[in-house]
Amino acid sequence: MPRTPPKAPKNRLYLDNAATSFPKPPGVAEAVANYMTEVGASPGRGAYAESRTGASVIADCRELIADLIGLPTPERIIFTLNCTDALNMAIKGVVFKALRGGRRPYLITTPLDHNSVLRPYNALAERGWADWSCLHADPESGLVDPDELRRAIRTETALVSLVHASNVTGVLQPIDELVKVCREAGVPVLIDAAQSAGHLPINMAELGADFLAFPGHKGLLGPLGTGVLAIRPGAETLLDTWREGGTGSASEQDTQPEDLPDRFEPGSHNTPAIAGLACALRWLHERGIDRIRAHELELIERVLDRLPEAQAAGYRLLGPPTSQQDPAQRVAVFSFAHESVDPHELADRLEHDHAVLVRAGIHCAPRAHETHATISTGALRLSFGPFNTPDDADRAMDALIEIEATLTRAPIPTSAPATG
Repeated sequence: MPRTPPKAPKNRLYLDNAATSFPKPPGVAEAVANYMTEVGASPGRGAYAESRTGASVIADCRELIADLIGLPTPERIIFTLNCTDALNMAIKGVVFKALRGGRRPYLITTPLDHNSVLRPYNALAERGWADWSCLHADPESGLVDPDELRRAIRTETALVSLVHASNVTGVLQPIDELVKVCREAGVPVLIDAAQSAGHLPINMAELGADFLAFPGHKGLLGPLGTGVLAIRPGAETLLDTWREGGTGSASEQDTQPEDLPDRFEPGSHNTPAIAGLACALRWLHERGIDRIRAHELELIERVLDRLPEAQAAGYRLLGPPTSQQDPAQRVAVFSFAHESVDPHELADRLEHDHAVLVRAGIHCAPRAHETHATISTGALRLSFGPFNTPDDADRAMDALIEIEATLTRAPIPTSAPATG
């Protein structure tokens, strides 16, 4: 029988919101439990009241997400397992469509992108189904040059994948300029909004994206096991399905339905988690993304204000130098490297001496770490959420500076443990 973990002390400060947000808004856990105990049924699999209730939960959540990103057609909100699943759906859907049309597609991405893009690209290339290239990024700022993207696009380019905000540096890419290059070339664009959805206002039409992928459990503050692929009107014609199955609709035919969202949503939904996500989205709508962003900017400014002290203690913030740091051009994700202390030791001491919970490692973005010269060590990441306060930022920075003075210096290892 598995052991129950010990109760966490109340003073523990969670700063790993880039991995998953915590705590969740009031009512989210209760919404999940209520669905499990009071409804229980699978939507679309029966005409009885509980099944209809499940369908209404999903429809409500779909509309809340569509409203959040300015998409007037909720059926173009496709529920997925997580953001990784949504990215795979778009990438492989585009590739399979091109292959069926007799073309071997060419794909482009950036070094700031997550393994959820890099690994599908590599797997497709290994199978001989696609070719791809990765742009460069400025080693200081981490930004991609739109002109380099323009030069990289070929006739056979089928998709460009762009990360909106880096999960390593928190820096926002010049997404408007990059998307404009793609639009001018007539190339579809997939944007990974894992670190930006729920953190800052996003309007899909203004963004110009064909596909927008994001998780439900990070900035949207919902449960794990939820994600979204939003599809621009008309862009569904660019995608083939890459998995098929029961939808509870058109059951008389043994081929996948063409209508959205059923075309891309085979199998039973994770409806309890979607019920929790809908509750979190209502909280976001009530609070307002503008207000959430204003609060996040306060946190960003507080950390940036403390940078000179951290630098004096031997820390380096990955991303633009202090003089070029613009709070409006980032989200509240900060990764630090130390000149002589391994980030895993720093994270361990932060937890055990100060009850501050952060993440150390490569953060599933190896090319970002290559860009910022931390591929051999990884980095220490602090990531904030809407329930953190400026005092939390001070507490974390105080702890970083305090423990640095007490740590034993050791040679930096040539490779970091694989923490993802």
